[in-house]
Amino acid sequence: MKGHAWWGLLATLLLISIIAHRGMLSILVLILILATAVSELWTRYCLNQVIYRRHLGHSQIAFGEETTLTLEFVNVKPLPLAWLLVRDEFPNQVHLLTGELRHKASLDREWFVSLVSLRWYERLTRTHRIRGEQRGQFNLGPAELVSGDVFGFRRRSQNDPAVDVLTVYPKVVPVEALGLPAGRPMGEWFAPRRIQTDPLRFSMVREYVPGDNPRHIHWKASAHTGTLQTKVFEPSQTLTLMLALDVQTLPRRYEYISEYLEYGCSAAASLATHALAERYMVGLFANAIAQGRRDWVHVRAGRSPQQLPHLLTALAALGPVFGDPFARMLGAMAPLLPFGATVIAITAMPEEPVYEALAALQESGHRVLLCTIGDEPVAVPESLTAYHLGGRDAWHRLETLELA
Repeated sequence: MKGHAWWGLLATLLLISIIAHRGMLSILVLILILATAVSELWTRYCLNQVIYRRHLGHSQIAFGEETTLTLEFVNVKPLPLAWLLVRDEFPNQVHLLTGELRHKASLDREWFVSLVSLRWYERLTRTHRIRGEQRGQFNLGPAELVSGDVFGFRRRSQNDPAVDVLTVYPKVVPVEALGLPAGRPMGEWFAPRRIQTDPLRFSMVREYVPGDNPRHIHWKASAHTGTLQTKVFEPSQTLTLMLALDVQTLPRRYEYISEYLEYGCSAAASLATHALAERYMVGLFANAIAQGRRDWVHVRAGRSPQQLPHLLTALAALGPVFGDPFARMLGAMAPLLPFGATVIAITAMPEEPVYEALAALQESGHRVLLCTIGDEPVAVPESLTAYHLGGRDAWHRLETLELA
């Protein structure tokens, strides 16, 4: 019995015991009154100044990599806790190597249950190991904390809305594993390296000689000297690779083939890793719905030490729902491409508008490679350089590939 009814019963028993001069009954009722008061006070304050925290060894891990998950329980008050139950939401896409998951919190989440007891001003930690076996960004939490009195009569619960995010990068493999030519793994579209003059890097003026580009004649200097003068530009040594990834794998917006999407993300991640190692500047366009936007994801080209984690994080967060059609994104990204950039387009939905958009990029001076994904190769116009990466079977081989 709880609440006013229980207190009313105790008061009645105490009054009867006093009137009937039943000393033992009075003592028993007083003990019950004291126990009930202690139970209520304990329950009221048991979760005050109780702290629950998660600590990830690494919040960003590679595909198949392990890290630690440390759970911290702190009781910052003089009242001890006989028991504290924490039910923490845990994504089932992340493999818990130590510990046990119980029941279902939702369709793709389970409860990670911890039961501890804490003395006054005590801090307790428990460390578990987890492994990322699927690309994505996964929320750990929120959690529910439950405690109560030592007698088990009453309990109190409160929600902890804090969430920790674990990012699992796409699987990165040697580009040879994608089926690209072994001798020149980046293919003919990367070699030989073309040294191009960058019109934004003006160097000097010299006398014109036959064979110079007439468009680079410096007319003011020519008028001043009386002889034709031409502009000289520094060569562009910074080659840029822009990856364009199509997350659409089926005609309908909310239908997709997961193997195709994962293969595309893995291929983009592998090419980006290789190109950055070759000192390319690398950027990314993907037509997935981005946070706060409805068109595409864009990572500017760069080659700083943080560029690879930035690219891999963006690829990890890509979902299957597309924003703009791939061909429209290719057309819109043209003005944003750096001078002389090479474009690698990866898609499981090669269609005529895509071919036309890529041809337009070629005509504007960019080198273009089309990588197609699917169980069967498709016919691509001869004007485009294309390579078929494969479909479900190819992805499953990459997924199980053990890397040294």
